[in-house]
Amino acid sequence: MNWRDRFNRFMYGRYGQDDLSRFLLIVALVLLIVNLLFRLPGSGILVLLILGYNYFRMFSRNVPARYAENQKYLQMKGRVLDFFRGRKNRAEDLKENHIYRCPKCSQKIRIPRGKGMVEITCPKCRTKFRKRS
Repeated sequence: MNWRDRFNRFMYGRYGQDDLSRFLLIVALVLLIVNLLFRLPGSGILVLLILGYNYFRMFSRNVPARYAENQKYLQMKGRVLDFFRGRKNRAEDLKENHIYRCPKCSQKIRIPRGKGMVEITCPKCRTKFRKRS
C-alpha cells in the first residue's frame, strides 16, 4: 500500500479543506511574513494557533459543525464583498446621475445629470420640488 492510499484511508470521514481553511492558511502566511519582517511579539504564537485550529478543522470527524462554521464564514465574506461592490456601483452611478432626497419623506430619487433645472415628483409621496441636475 502506497502513501496516497494510506492518506486517503486516514482522511476518510474527516472534513478536509474548505474556504475557511484556505482563508486561515493565507492569514497565517501573512502573519508569518509580518513576523519575519518586523519581529512582533506574540505573532509567532498566533500563527501556530491559527495553523493548529486549521488542522483541527481539517482532521475533524464532526462534519456538520465544520460545515456550519464554513457557512458562517461564507455569509460574512458575502456581506463584506457586497458592501464593497455596492460602493463601486454607487461611485459609477454618481458619474451619470444625481441622487436627491425628497424633502417630505426622504425617499432617494435618481436624476440624470446635465438636464438643467428640473421639477422632480417623488414617486412615494407625490411631492414636487425643483433641483438642478
